[in-house]
Amino acid sequence: MKDLGKIVLHIPARAGSKRVPNKNIRLMNDIPMIFYSIHSSIEANITEDVYLNTDSDSLIKIVTDHYKIKTYKRNNVLAGDKSSSDDFNYDIIKSLNPNTLIMINPVCPLIESTDIIGAISRYQESDCDTLISAESSTMQAFKSQSPINIKLDEPLAPSQDNERVFILNWAITIWDAKKFAERMKTSGYAVLGNRREFFELDRLKSIKVSYENDFLLAEKLLSMRQTNQKIIR
Repeated sequence: MKDLGKIVLHIPARAGSKRVPNKNIRLMNDIPMIFYSIHSSIEANITEDVYLNTDSDSLIKIVTDHYKIKTYKRNNVLAGDKSSSDDFNYDIIKSLNPNTLIMINPVCPLIESTDIIGAISRYQESDCDTLISAESSTMQAFKSQSPINIKLDEPLAPSQDNERVFILNWAITIWDAKKFAERMKTSGYAVLGNRREFFELDRLKSIKVSYENDFLLAEKLLSMRQTNQKIIR
């Protein structure tokens, strides 16, 4: 079992968002959307080093008025449309020097503390250097017109017999931070790792708010879960 060493958990949230404007602080059932991932991260109780990673002073104020959470002020250069997850994860690794880095994505508000705990347990028990949350399917999949998990020159098999396809959602991602830094130095990219483990989430928890309809669906599902009262402190 891995020795996780110093663990840093961060929740990256930049100020700008074009497809769903201000989605991190937009009210989802009367609560800023980002509060859901912050609450789950703190409740998981994996580390005291839980950080809001942002370029936004206003977001820092909104969050710290309700939560005792550390903040990491990201350079504006790392908060633009073209800034990559490689870059801002490497930035926090260089600054805070963790052994294990956990990223919780605030645009996946349906994940719970038990999911985070389960992910870290899987990571610790495996020999991977990178764990990425995902959903999977055995339904027939194509890339453009090329089949991925079926053969076109055979009768169509029952879907459960097809090879499983994984779709990454990045709700929870865990890295060996030292190996991440090494890959960045040698290759210039690192988030996919060398030895990957996919951590399957329930399909509903895998909802990622990229578009307006995603926001409305996540809001409805959270309303059905009836957890709003415990989120706001």
